[in-house]
Amino acid sequence: MNYEHIKSTVLIVLIGLSIVLTWQLYTFQPEIALLDDTKRYVPSESLNTEREEKKLKEVILPEQMIVHFENKFAMIPKHDKRFQQVYDKLLRSNLDVVNTLATGPFPKRLEQGGVEIIFPAAIPTDLFFSLFELGEEEMTVPLTELDRLFLFVDQSEEVYMQILSVEEERVIELSTDLSITDFTTYVEAINDFKQVEPIVELPPAYSPKLTTSVYVPVEPVKASRLSFQTNSLSIKYYQQTLFTDPSLVKYYQQTDGEDSYTDGNRIITLQNNSLFMEYINPIFIETQERNSKHIILNGYEFINGHGGWSDDYVLADWRQTELRDEASFMLHVNGYPVINFEGQGSMSLDISRSGNQIVSYTRPLFELDSTPIDVNERIELPSGQEVIERLNEQEFFQPERLSKVVIGYEMVMRNTSFVTIEPHWFVLYGNRWQKVTFEGGGSNGLE
Repeated sequence: MNYEHIKSTVLIVLIGLSIVLTWQLYTFQPEIALLDDTKRYVPSESLNTEREEKKLKEVILPEQMIVHFENKFAMIPKHDKRFQQVYDKLLRSNLDVVNTLATGPFPKRLEQGGVEIIFPAAIPTDLFFSLFELGEEEMTVPLTELDRLFLFVDQSEEVYMQILSVEEERVIELSTDLSITDFTTYVEAINDFKQVEPIVELPPAYSPKLTTSVYVPVEPVKASRLSFQTNSLSIKYYQQTLFTDPSLVKYYQQTDGEDSYTDGNRIITLQNNSLFMEYINPIFIETQERNSKHIILNGYEFINGHGGWSDDYVLADWRQTELRDEASFMLHVNGYPVINFEGQGSMSLDISRSGNQIVSYTRPLFELDSTPIDVNERIELPSGQEVIERLNEQEFFQPERLSKVVIGYEMVMRNTSFVTIEPHWFVLYGNRWQKVTFEGGGSNGLE
């Protein structure tokens, strides 16, 4: 009898304990603040509150503007307000195709001159015309892409524009509604700008009427050596934006000591002491249909989508192969590209796409303060003609392999929060950027 009472009592206690535990489990709320902060989900808005989207016309910009007037040539510096004025007024104008069978020459040789606009890479024509405020009507031209423009005053006293496609070996002409008074003001101000000369005509294999020139300054050029404080960009932000489910992301340290984060498929690897990151999103389909959207636009939208324009990055180059499409947006400071980071390549945002999927994204994980620390030091660089003479001294130098001759910056990181950028001459030779040296450094003048 007592045994049965004991069993009943124990059963009642167990039932009561079960009810209590069930209630506690049902009403339990974890103390989020006490959890490991590295594993907490942080809304992307709180990590990137100061990032803003950019307009496409802010990242597709001319590389050079060359004024032609009375057999003289001058370059409008990028930091000159008139550089942006010319481009903005062009993009606000209305266009109309007037000659699709133009035969050149490019640019036209005219007494009243004109302005040649050179882009860093070929721009798809439909993408270029999307930059214009053209209204509802879409501009259609028989060109796939363009490399250069030439604005000039026609005999009818209106401003016209030549469009050159080097790859297609073709030029067409369009009319604009640019103010002839405004336009001639820029042309007649040629003496305000840096005098340049055409030193190489490219490419020699194409029609002589459609060759293009490389322009370099006639006189030595002064440019500033600048120093900046840097700010680190949060890797947490890129975990939240680039991984589908951030809660699945785990941290690993690779054999080379670099940190990495992966959800089992995608991976972010930190490189160069966590100054840069590489995002890989592998695909497992052998064949994919090529995306109809151009890689320039796809890359721009991808970076815009997560507010990745941490500094002044603009389109530098793009390429397509059977397996992959790539686009690169290079950092610019004071109008000059940052071509070298401690000898390891440019400061750039690089996008790779296979089929419809972004499969690779590399970028710096730091940004520059908006104002440099010291702007007083100026460095005098040799003239562009001296650069060409230096190159011609080399036994195996081939002028036809020379694509660009520009002043650019080399960046050196003095410590984890301080960088210095110094101007140098660079050439794009054989599709590879190389620094031109004049004293020591490289035995053949190139590094």
